[in-house]
Amino acid sequence: MDFADVFEKERATRKFSSKKIDEQLIAEIIKKAQQSPSLLNSQPWKAYVITGDALSKLRKENKTRVEKKIPANEDFSAMLSIDWSTFASQNMSNMGAFVTYFLHNRTELFNDANKNMFDAPYVIYLTIPKKSPLWSVFDLGIFAQSIMLLAINHGISTMPAHSLVAYPDLIRKYTGINDDEAIGMAIGLGYSDKSAEVNASHFIPKRVQFDKIYKLIK
Repeated sequence: MDFADVFEKERATRKFSSKKIDEQLIAEIIKKAQQSPSLLNSQPWKAYVITGDALSKLRKENKTRVEKKIPANEDFSAMLSIDWSTFASQNMSNMGAFVTYFLHNRTELFNDANKNMFDAPYVIYLTIPKKSPLWSVFDLGIFAQSIMLLAINHGISTMPAHSLVAYPDLIRKYTGINDDEAIGMAIGLGYSDKSAEVNASHFIPKRVQFDKIYKLIK
């Protein structure tokens, strides 16, 4: 697939079908993503893929916690500031209004998708050592983007989501991730459920005006 096409197809998939992916292909995608750059070639990342019975059990417990409104306790919240700048806060506010407009106040579609972990048949959990400089967070983001673009090139849909890492103790329970690793982010993988309203093609959040994020200095 042409790179421009791959990049254009990168969209959050909020509901997946039950169709399986060749697990060897997932491994090959992650192996290829290892070519991503990192500070001083530190390559701080690790990837854990969960599926099948283990994921079903994790999904069930995760849903119970969400429905009970148990507060999230992400690993990164203990490592990094969770305060947002005014600029970022305004963008998130606009996103919320956009969702409400296009779904005609049916935000429960998004809530249901979140608590069911988007029905993703595979989830990749990405970690870095808890003892890491902030550069490693940047490196992890590059690694994650590489994984997603490579997956899309193979016709696989993706969903990077904060909600997937809300309860790290549950994740460790089913993946065996060590306590000295910070579970930084997760990516749902699978094939998009084309019939799901929450995946409607008209729902593409707006981007900040280019001149607000770009400046050329000579």
